[in-house]
Amino acid sequence: MENIVGFLMCAGMGFDYPYKSEADNYVDFFTEDGGGLIFESQEGLARTGCYTGPSNNYRTITSAVFFSVLEENTTTRQELMAAYMEFLTGGTGTAEQSGAALPAFSITAANPATDSFSVTLVLPVSTVCDLGLFDITGRRVGTVASGIVSSGTHNLMVSGAEISSGAYMISGTVAGEHVSLRTVLVK
Repeated sequence: MENIVGFLMCAGMGFDYPYKSEADNYVDFFTEDGGGLIFESQEGLARTGCYTGPSNNYRTITSAVFFSVLEENTTTRQELMAAYMEFLTGGTGTAEQSGAALPAFSITAANPATDSFSVTLVLPVSTVCDLGLFDITGRRVGTVASGIVSSGTHNLMVSGAEISSGAYMISGTVAGEHVSLRTVLVK
């Protein structure tokens, strides 16, 4: 068994990993080469790193460690996925919009989500909403809200039973304003 310890957005995180087992056979390692070290193995080798493109126009995480076989030690896999998504999206999972003629509204999504997507929509007045759930290819895989939604706080649930784990966008319009949130489903 090998362990890995985190740096940067994963500082303080740690996992055990079945090194040289059937789940892995042998874990690769790499140099940071312009990126940042996220996880280092007990031998001091880089096992996971992160990179941003020129002018921060994209973000990516490269890992030689299979996420699915990490054994929780000081951190859960859900906490790790939340840290990964925060880095990749640069967001908090919260969007707020305010139009000149409309009172402010807010929308919040669980990140990461488990089994289903939980979205909280706070509206000061009744308004038209069209919010969908989209996969990474842009295909609409679910509906969060459609039509006139009354004022108040709404806890909206979208079942994740029919879709696989992965990154998703909650996107659409609320009171004519475009909103977009990134979240991840972990089953």
